[in-house]
Amino acid sequence: MSNVIVVTGGSSGIGKAIAEYLHSKGHKVYGTSRQAALSSKETGFQMLRMDVTDEASIQEGIDFVIQQEGKLDVLVNNAGLGMTGPLENSSANELDLIFQTNVYGVMNVCRKAIPFLREAKGKIINITSIGGRFALPYRGVYCASKFAVEGLSEALSMELLPQGIDVSIIQPGDVKTHINKNRHTAEQVDLKTYPNFNEVLEQVNQEVNDAQDPILVAKTVEKIIHTSSPKLRYRVGTFTQKLSLVLHWMLPGKIFAKLIARYYGLRKSNP
Repeated sequence: MSNVIVVTGGSSGIGKAIAEYLHSKGHKVYGTSRQAALSSKETGFQMLRMDVTDEASIQEGIDFVIQQEGKLDVLVNNAGLGMTGPLENSSANELDLIFQTNVYGVMNVCRKAIPFLREAKGKIINITSIGGRFALPYRGVYCASKFAVEGLSEALSMELLPQGIDVSIIQPGDVKTHINKNRHTAEQVDLKTYPNFNEVLEQVNQEVNDAQDPILVAKTVEKIIHTSSPKLRYRVGTFTQKLSLVLHWMLPGKIFAKLIARYYGLRKSNP
């Protein structure tokens, strides 16, 4: 059965892979981007101009879909920004940038879409991250935003259950996208205080270069769409990444944190 689907952040990376794949499976897909023009010639699916931090822009986009299709079956909240940098060196403006997009953006789109999803007994699928279950060094701001979406999604899954709307979370590990080029890095990193920052950032970038194909996330989205009673959480990652989630659950917090710190070459300084 064909569904009407909105995928935020559909112009590149995971969002584009999701939109293209669902379109290839016969669904009516609308991707969104702040810079998009209404055109379906290049991608096969239609793009909408939508800024997830602007409520009026979101309303216009959702209204356009309803005018064209008469319904909305699935919302995939994928739009987001990456960020690296020590918290101490991250400015208030940088924090606001990440949270306005990654957290408030999801809330904004959900609030505008829920009335139509209620009519369709539809689904909300929020793309978070393995970094939304445990934190990573120099990615605290990003992880905090994904932790927030995890909590929001969990609450929504309970609130919307009586209304027939299913809420699911997909937690990807590293995915091969252009995030290395687009990721925001704190502008004023104090390398004297954090001398290993560049080494950790290089390791993070290499992990993305060697990462899995975003099509795996897209296939998980389709699986959720065709599942009558989907799970709350789905994990998409390598064996090692999935194992890390198990270890996070099993080990005392301090021991797990030390393992992650050691993996990234961080050591406690001598007094």
